[in-house]
Amino acid sequence: MSRLDVRGLSLLAVGLLVVTGCDEQGDPRVTYAVPLVLQETSQSTPSAGPGELVRLGVTVSATAEEALSFVWSTTAGSVSTSVDAAGRSEVVWMALSCLAPGVTPTVTVTVTDSAGLSVSHTFTLTWTGPVCTRAPCLFSLGDGRVELMADCTTDSTLLIPDDYTFDGQGHTVTAVDPPGGTFTGAVLRNRGPRARVRDVTVTASGLRDGCKAGAARLRGILLEGASGEVVDSEVRNLQKGAGASGCQEGFGIEVRNDDASRGPFRVDVLRNRVTGYQKTGLLAVGTVEVTFSGNTLEGGGPVTHIARNGLQVSVGARARVTGNSISGHAYTGPVVDTFGAGIVVTGGSYFGPNSPLVTDLIVEGNTLTGNDVGVSLSQLDGTPAVAAPPAIPTRIRVAGNILSNGSASNPYYQAAIADYGTANILTSNVISGAGYEPATVPGRTFAVDVWVGAVAKLAFLTAPHDVAVGACSGKLTVQSQDANGNLVPTAGTFTLAATGPAALTFFADPGCTGGALSTVSLSNTQAEANFHFKATTPGAVTVSVSGEGLSPASQAHTVH
Repeated sequence: MSRLDVRGLSLLAVGLLVVTGCDEQGDPRVTYAVPLVLQETSQSTPSAGPGELVRLGVTVSATAEEALSFVWSTTAGSVSTSVDAAGRSEVVWMALSCLAPGVTPTVTVTVTDSAGLSVSHTFTLTWTGPVCTRAPCLFSLGDGRVELMADCTTDSTLLIPDDYTFDGQGHTVTAVDPPGGTFTGAVLRNRGPRARVRDVTVTASGLRDGCKAGAARLRGILLEGASGEVVDSEVRNLQKGAGASGCQEGFGIEVRNDDASRGPFRVDVLRNRVTGYQKTGLLAVGTVEVTFSGNTLEGGGPVTHIARNGLQVSVGARARVTGNSISGHAYTGPVVDTFGAGIVVTGGSYFGPNSPLVTDLIVEGNTLTGNDVGVSLSQLDGTPAVAAPPAIPTRIRVAGNILSNGSASNPYYQAAIADYGTANILTSNVISGAGYEPATVPGRTFAVDVWVGAVAKLAFLTAPHDVAVGACSGKLTVQSQDANGNLVPTAGTFTLAATGPAALTFFADPGCTGGALSTVSLSNTQAEANFHFKATTPGAVTVSVSGEGLSPASQAHTVH
């Protein structure tokens, strides 16, 4: 046996022989690769349910010069792209809702070095969630992102991992009943205190009727006890009983927090389209702060089986409702004093001991069409037998909205704005249509219907102005109100006056080009008058409005 044979046998005993040329004596120069060894494996939890992340990792012994590749695979759910560095690789595993029957989720990693040596390890998880009765939704898992890979059908809730974005990528999730049962809860919802949803369509098909309460109520997208956003998505046909159910559920997008000791949670609900819902399109409940903006809500027009609402803010929620298009919430059924509303606000002890008031809500720049009531501020104290407006100011601002209804289809009540709060500001809304004309059905159709006391004072609704000499000011709005700050249309003539070094003239038009104005009327449905001024000299000036024995309104302005 030659010297080479003996050396080869020795190397083979401990590793892989590699011939790399000859040494100075002419003998073959050899090296050998050290076998890969898994030094460490890690698994954050041995079990998991829907939307629960499992973090997995391996560390491999290797020299700094070796290039390692890590390939991860799973028998169910999805694993993220691995994060690799210095012989270490980590992934995240997750399943959205359910796993196929008989499947034990395992995750296998195979590590290969530049010499072709490899080693593998398999992690096993215990699944604590439901068993699928149909193919689970396909998705990929990225850094902070769940991406839906195709349209899918589910009979159980899809849960979004904490602080992840669910990106539907334009696909549709359809909720159906499980075999022998009914779909319960939300189709898509958060698992932890932060979640984001975008570009997904959520719908339902063939759901059996049967009313559910609490967490079992049907919702399309739900963020509960969580901050985040729901944007650029659609919820449609979220109904039970072939679209004829009277159950008070079937909410398109709901933001909720019933635990007042937590939060507030802040959520943006933007540019979504919600149609064909059973009860309410968008809903904010409890200790949450929500921005509803740019959404389209279509109630479907008059129905007899349920009084739908477009957007609801309740139980102490705080919200900004701006730039939404809300239409077709009309009820023609037999239940007395029942109507559908484009926007409805509820709270106060009248609705129960745990129903705090909604305060400081902003409702501006929305278009509301064909709703029994365009904006319903239904906040009351007391009991159903003895109800009264809240004792404290709720300070809701309803301004610059466009409200129209062409017919009086509801047999009980219609109004562009119905206000049963205290010290809410209703201003600059454009109201039209026979359905909101008081003369259409006297006592049943109203433009603005406010629970008020006797007229007592005048008040400015606009902020002070800083105006250049010779320029036309911005709009000034004055309103006649009761002692609590509720508007009260008031007959008579009210006089405009100015005191101070600045000399000015009042005008009705925003260009200050018409004739001078000296009096205004407050007998219209919003009990307000708008005017402007132009000054010829600089200085401080106080504008006042007075008349009809009411407490006058005064406001300081600056001309420079």
